Amino acid sequence: MSRLSRLRSESGAALVSSLILLAGVLLPLLFLVPLFARVEQGRLAAAQAARDAVRAAVQAPTAAAAQTAAAAAIARARAQTGEPLELTLEGELGRGNIIRAHVQTEIALANIPLVGTIGGVQLRADAAAPVDRYRSLLQAAAAP
Repeated sequence: MSRLSRLRSESGAALVSSLILLAGVLLPLLFLVPLFARVEQGRLAAAQAARDAVRAAVQAPTAAAAQTAAAAAIARARAQTGEPLELTLEGELGRGNIIRAHVQTEIALANIPLVGTIGGVQLRADAAAPVDRYRSLLQAAAAP
């Protein structure tokens, strides 16, 4: 009888221990899902900003206008996404040339109130587009 009474006193202990184990697994997962979502959102924002910037650059009539158009595209992307995007253009604006845009951003891993951000991930996206071979480009300075 003592063995039976001891088993009765431990009834429900498996339920409590399984709930503690489940909470120990689920709570970290609840923090990881938004983290992965934030990183993916930053990656998509950088990729879209790079595509928009290079598209704006290759449609510009001059090299200075290409730089201005790409910077305006990045400014629009910053305003839409709230990400700190940085742009680097490379290539020469000429018929048949390829222009490349490199966009870089940093995503904070955790934002804790009164403490600030903890950790960060550097994300980078690249895009390239050709300048049309048959389009007219304005010359920087026309000679008389």
